[in-house]
Amino acid sequence: MLNRLISFVLLVLFAVLLTAMGGKGGGFERAPRVEKNFAVTITDASGNKISGDKFSWEGRIHFAGMIGMAAATVPFDKVKDISVGEKKDRKVKVTAHLKEGGETTMEIDADSRCFGESTFGSFMLIMEDIRSVVFP
Repeated sequence: MLNRLISFVLLVLFAVLLTAMGGKGGGFERAPRVEKNFAVTITDASGNKISGDKFSWEGRIHFAGMIGMAAATVPFDKVKDISVGEKKDRKVKVTAHLKEGGETTMEIDADSRCFGESTFGSFMLIMEDIRSVVFP
């Protein structure tokens, strides 16, 4: 009886440890497929620039976040460029400059991911590591 209990506990512990080995960054292989192609030039926090296409935010072709208490989405079709501010409380402040003039500022999850394809292959950046995205 004691051997069965010890075996069961070890089996459960082993399963939990194997499950904990997975992670967000380890499984990235290629950008998600999107229904519309958006070309971008991204500048990361270190000043490095990546140009690519098939850009998406969390696999979507819009940014989503909060403007005050309101949930909001901003489609890439309307965006000329965005600038990303500092991280605060797991959020980043993003200012979208719109193609038709004006701008809107929203808070987006700092750990949300942007994907795209470049000449070297796929890329992924989290929002807190991005300084700007330009839609040429």
